[in-house]
Amino acid sequence: MNAAGPAWGTQYQISTANQKYPLPPISNGVGVYWQDIGLPASNLPDWNARSYKSSVVRDAAGTILLVEQANGQGAVGNVWPAISLGPSMSGSTLYQIDPTAPAQDPATGGGVSQGAALYKLHGQRFNYLFLDGHVQALKTTDTIGTGTVSAPRGMWTVALGTSR
Repeated sequence: MNAAGPAWGTQYQISTANQKYPLPPISNGVGVYWQDIGLPASNLPDWNARSYKSSVVRDAAGTILLVEQANGQGAVGNVWPAISLGPSMSGSTLYQIDPTAPAQDPATGGGVSQGAALYKLHGQRFNYLFLDGHVQALKTTDTIGTGTVSAPRGMWTVALGTSR
């Protein structure tokens, strides 16, 4: 999910504040990853957790909701990585591509970012689901507007227009 912003603890992987769900300020998308460390792991997720009103998105057809986040930790039942911060950044599994990631090694847990391999296999494109429900296969550079692959704007934000 396209995260609300890049700040850990305040824009992603946010405390529920005892299930009060204080929404963070948005600098990117509307994806919120709540973390409630006060609840036992056996508790089910709160299906009524607070989220943003649809009115905060001013361009649903031009704003990314979900991205392909090829990651070895993204197995069934694992929530990580639940968010994406952009197309590419060295040393980070929170971006679609970590250009420095080695091949995945199940024995050590290293090389979990598989975005570079998937991007190449998909003809230098990822699939993106937009807030209006349509899906497009796009080059990462087509999604960033006036930003960069490590600090995207454009389709990664709730603002109007693709150059934002």
